[in-house]
Amino acid sequence: MTHRLDKLQPVLAVMLAALGVMTVFSAHADWVRQIVWLILGGVLYVAAAFYDFRRLRTIAPALYAGMLLMLVAVPLVGHTALGARRWLAVAGFPLEPSELSKLIVVIALAAYLSRWERISWRVFMGALGLVAAPAALVLVQPDLGTTIVLLAVTAGMLFLSGARPAQLMSIVASGVVALPLLPHLLHGYQKQRLEIFLDPNKDPLGAGYNLLQARIAVGSGGVFGRGWLLGLQGQLGFVPERATDFVFASFAEEFGLVGCLVLLTLFGTLLIRLLRSAAVAPDRFGELLAGGVFCILFVQVVENVGMNTGLLPIAGIPLPLISYGGSATITTLTALGLVQSVMLRRRSVAYQDRTSPSGAFRPPHAPGVGSLRGW
Repeated sequence: MTHRLDKLQPVLAVMLAALGVMTVFSAHADWVRQIVWLILGGVLYVAAAFYDFRRLRTIAPALYAGMLLMLVAVPLVGHTALGARRWLAVAGFPLEPSELSKLIVVIALAAYLSRWERISWRVFMGALGLVAAPAALVLVQPDLGTTIVLLAVTAGMLFLSGARPAQLMSIVASGVVALPLLPHLLHGYQKQRLEIFLDPNKDPLGAGYNLLQARIAVGSGGVFGRGWLLGLQGQLGFVPERATDFVFASFAEEFGLVGCLVLLTLFGTLLIRLLRSAAVAPDRFGELLAGGVFCILFVQVVENVGMNTGLLPIAGIPLPLISYGGSATITTLTALGLVQSVMLRRRSVAYQDRTSPSGAFRPPHAPGVGSLRGW
């Protein structure tokens, strides 16, 4: 059965995790703890890979309810760091429910949308309502970055499920209409981030400091970088949150343009493998589950790299497997393991051997037979 595994996917994940540990070490963060989280995530990756993902469809309502309970518990008994109350202490482990909510929302949406072949307006509104509650609870923590991920993943999964253009455009229209309300929903520092995105030099020593220093670090890396552990901006502490939100800036300074291209190539290849897994899924639920994991990683990579280079507003989104953090690392590896579960149970497509007198069918893994759906 293991011959069905996507053998390239874990190789890519290990390579990214190794680059992440190197960057975390260079940023003077607790790299030993990061390795412990990676080991724990690896164990959950294997467990998720061999777990029958189809069972998640049955327990999705329970997972969704548990997620809401954790998100409700955060403002009540959670602890605060960096101005936001986002963490729960579970057996001494700092658990961030908003990170887990990304994967659980994907599971819940996949279970919901897979019930219909056609996405009617009623189904469409039901999907939006399903995400509204966790998105609102995450937003009040406040965690604008994760809220953006949840909304973007929802739009992506609706697109993958076959939502009509008019339905997708209604999301865009709603966002445009809600723009005037945005200043009233954001906290003070979040408003400053949007203002600084438009003009970083407006407050170079205050709100614009993070973005300007990140840009300087990225630019100072040049083509080949300053070398591992030799980045001046990162080593001297000028880059803020250089092991988490601005980890890409630290990486770019030390490894340069070439290193960044290698990093983005690894992410791009991993994303392509996730789409391949969705293409060969045995059912609609598996297809949407793998597609949802693709959306999570894609949105986070684009936003983190974008905000480090000044192309997108700062939203506090980690770079998967690179940024320091237990909840994010473990959630990402578990999600990748679930995609492997989809691969293990992918459908077997039969191909007719037209050269055989009997016109017999052979399985796709037989010699001389094409691969699934052209992959």
